[in-house]
Amino acid sequence: MSNFKELEFKFKADDVKLQDFLAFAEKYNPEIRKDASSWDFYYVNEANQDEFMRYRDSDKPELTIKRKVNANNNWERVEVDLPLDPKYINKSTVDTWVALEGYKQNFCIYKTCFILWIGNINTVYYIVYNENMKEVGRFIEVEVNKDAVPKLGTDKAFEELKEFEQGLSTLGLSPQNRLKKSLFEMYRKV
Repeated sequence: MSNFKELEFKFKADDVKLQDFLAFAEKYNPEIRKDASSWDFYYVNEANQDEFMRYRDSDKPELTIKRKVNANNNWERVEVDLPLDPKYINKSTVDTWVALEGYKQNFCIYKTCFILWIGNINTVYYIVYNENMKEVGRFIEVEVNKDAVPKLGTDKAFEELKEFEQGLSTLGLSPQNRLKKSLFEMYRKV
């Protein structure tokens, strides 16, 4: 199951300038940088409103299921991303498939992301917009690359995550600022 383990810390970053984040990340000599934007559609399970799926409608679309490991936060979750072929799959197909599984769309957001990969860690600054393209939040995440977790083991992976997190202090962020809620929990319609 460690191939599907998501280990991440998320921070509210409304007061952090994008250029400050990029300058911070560049100090670590990232191997890759990717800028990406897409719609994320969140579907809730009608029988259990805490279960959800996310359809990312991007150049590499995917359907994702996430499950908490700890009810108190989202720092460790099971995450399974199902890559979809954009030649054959579209939102209408996803809507129909998830409906048959007992899910219905709850909300959608648009994300503009600036992602950098640094060793076993990836870090991202992203801006979230609602369905009317009104900005509703800025966030910074640091995450252990999923393929690194099995090699490192959960304890060592968390050590690397916490070590990288220490550098965020230059942006005014600290472990005390970690968010415990996911985007789903923050933006879902009740």
